[in-house]
Amino acid sequence: MSTITRTRKIVANNIIYFRISKNMSQEDLAELLETSPGYVSEIENAKRNLSCDYIDLIANIFQIEPHELFVDRPPVTIRRINRHKKL
Repeated sequence: MSTITRTRKIVANNIIYFRISKNMSQEDLAELLETSPGYVSEIENAKRNLSCDYIDLIANIFQIEPHELFVDRPPVTIRRINRHKKL
């Protein structure tokens, strides 16, 4: 089993941070990445090691620079978006 590094935790936290800030669900992000929501969950739980190419793809989706995924931010506590629509 691989070790979860500090850097992987930082990237995972930032993916959650930017996903929530863009009001995206894991399903939305998975669709844009052409993968499954389960894979996105593994990324966000730092269980996957991402390639540089995948970092670029994620940064492009969030419309940020790749280095922004490596900024050490406070842990994101809310991981779900609120999609309640007013009728």
